[in-house]
Amino acid sequence: MKQIENKDIESARRRFIISIILLILAVIYTISPIDVIPDIIPITGLLDDIPLLLTTAANAGYSYRKLKKEQKQNEAK
Repeated sequence: MKQIENKDIESARRRFIISIILLILAVIYTISPIDVIPDIIPITGLLDDIPLLLTTAANAGYSYRKLKKEQKQNEAK
């Protein structure tokens, strides 16, 4: 039973690390001059950046909450 709990925590930790890496890549993409829609074009240049940042940040937040939930469940047992 302990192995299953450790696998759940390890899986949640791995997902959190991946989501942080994706968030960092999204920030780099936003800062980078290479873009799908150039940032030189007012407003529309940000249309591809903002949803990407919001999505990756939400995913990182969700992964963090999931990791903490798994850790609390493991401590309670």
